[in-house]
Amino acid sequence: MKKFTLIPAALLLAVLTACGNTQPTEQPANQATTGTQQPAGEATTQKPEEAKKEEQQVIVAPQEIVVYKQGEKTSLKPEDDKFKEILALMNKRFETPADQMRFDESTQAVEKDKKEALAIEFNYAEVTTNTLPATVNSDNKAEVKAKTLFFVLSGDNKNHMFDSEDGKAYGTAPLHLTESTELTELLNK
Repeated sequence: MKKFTLIPAALLLAVLTACGNTQPTEQPANQATTGTQQPAGEATTQKPEEAKKEEQQVIVAPQEIVVYKQGEKTSLKPEDDKFKEILALMNKRFETPADQMRFDESTQAVEKDKKEALAIEFNYAEVTTNTLPATVNSDNKAEVKAKTLFFVLSGDNKNHMFDSEDGKAYGTAPLHLTESTELTELLNK
């Protein structure tokens, strides 16, 4: 008897949900995020997409990116194609706000990960402030002042971001980021 009562309720819910999703204002936003083309005659679609790309640039571009592959070190400069791809994919990881953690032995963990894990280090000429989406304060932003940002992609500290103001000693509150298979695949090529 319960099955017959639930079926009309489920059908009613499905109809109401379908009716609620036909608003014309949502369609362009969905098309912009899925990458599908918009109908001819809408010449303004390029500008919002460009603005969205600029908004996604949450990490300040470093002077150098160092890639660590189980102890093997490769340095990249801004003119390298891979540099730009890494920066774009790293910014993409912040589409979901990071979580702040407590980690007492950050410096030792970073040194171990340089030797044993797949990791990326962003090096700045001077201490640079990055305002990153994170579930830390009421405004969901973390102000990270660092000369070095160290991102771990494999191993015990996978998906952690450590920061250092002097490039040597790392803070005790790393951020935990979402996983990036695209970035891992790019670095393993």
